[in-house]
Amino acid sequence: MKFLIFLIFFSGNFSFSQKPYRGAEYRTIDEFLYGRFEVRMKTATGSGVVSSFFTIDDYWADGQSSTSNWREIDFEALGNLSNSIQTNIITAYETHHEELISIPFYPYDTFNIYAFEWTPNNIKFFVNDQLVREDENQYVSTHNTSQKIMMNIWQPIWEDWVGEFDDSILPVYAYYDWVKYYSYTPGEGLYGSNYDFSFNWEDNFDYFNNQVWQKATHTWSANNAQFVEQNSVMQDGFLILCLTDNNSYGYSGGDLNIQSLNFVDDLTLSIKPNPFNSSFVLNILNAQQKTACQILLYNIKGHKVFHESEIILNGELNVDLRNEAITSGLYLGVLKLDGANQYFKITYLR
Repeated sequence: MKFLIFLIFFSGNFSFSQKPYRGAEYRTIDEFLYGRFEVRMKTATGSGVVSSFFTIDDYWADGQSSTSNWREIDFEALGNLSNSIQTNIITAYETHHEELISIPFYPYDTFNIYAFEWTPNNIKFFVNDQLVREDENQYVSTHNTSQKIMMNIWQPIWEDWVGEFDDSILPVYAYYDWVKYYSYTPGEGLYGSNYDFSFNWEDNFDYFNNQVWQKATHTWSANNAQFVEQNSVMQDGFLILCLTDNNSYGYSGGDLNIQSLNFVDDLTLSIKPNPFNSSFVLNILNAQQKTACQILLYNIKGHKVFHESEIILNGELNVDLRNEAITSGLYLGVLKLDGANQYFKITYLR
């Protein structure tokens, strides 16, 4: 977290009227010393909004208050940035070691995997299994106390950091598909960049596991949102952290079965024409000479508008929509083939 110099925690009966917005934080009960920490998440969009995945030494819970005890490792998605995500390693006296990581995708459209490896010697950050940052220096060695795993969504006061906030965008959401933890087992592991980690546990967020997690109910002076339990929502196998106004809470974004898919251009597919006005052809690499498949189209609200069983002939599939009652616009496609799904976007013009 950035510049939380005057950090103050409040109890769950905090008066909502003192904060203009409601946010959410999900945190483990236990603390972990070293390991590989992974999340698959779709970050929250909007200037002035931060959504995150991080670990932190919760020294306040131990009755300590001095920032000399601060230890934190962060992925922070700043809603005003379209092609980067912030990493941060915070050490004693809230000393920040921030680095913006350029990423070749728009982070709010799709789920991506963010991970960091924390050992006594280094801290490495990964995006979709690609190493994007590595720190191996004196301040890394000071990260030698246990930390909790946390995720949150909040609205900072610092416009120079996160951009100007317009609350007309509310509600906004950050989506989490799963979290995994691998313990640090040097020389014995099967996972990680140097095989120094052993798989320990995974949560797919099918339900609220109160033996592992807590829903936070605090805030601090630099946060315009009060964390409330109702804004940590489980739905359709996802954890959804919600940022809402002070008169509402919870998730109201609809079904997640389609929103959860990564509708990015699949390199095994090509589409002609796109946009189209009556029919289009999918060219599928490595398809058999004659292959059965299913083709589905969804509108941007996640409603299925087309579903047919088809035959791919010589790597081509012709999709005819002349008799379908659909309107012009962007559609999300799924090709079900050989037990796997391939995704694409296509635009229909009448």
